[in-house]
Amino acid sequence: MNPSLMDILVTHLQLDPQALRQESRLEDAGLDSLTLVELSVLLRERADVEIGEDELSSATTVGALDRMVAERLTRR
Repeated sequence: MNPSLMDILVTHLQLDPQALRQESRLEDAGLDSLTLVELSVLLRERADVEIGEDELSSATTVGALDRMVAERLTRR
């Protein structure tokens, strides 16, 4: 997983790193709709990545979320 994303998820959103497996559904990893809003803000502030909460919620797994963030990081 991208180190920036992992840091945000574990340090700032206080998610369990053991739950952040690539195949884990977002809900199972602790990413509910409110957490996705927070993640959107933190990605913008900490990683300079713009992804709205609607787009974040379209990722169904942690792996899909990781790929989405990685793709945006390479576009910068």
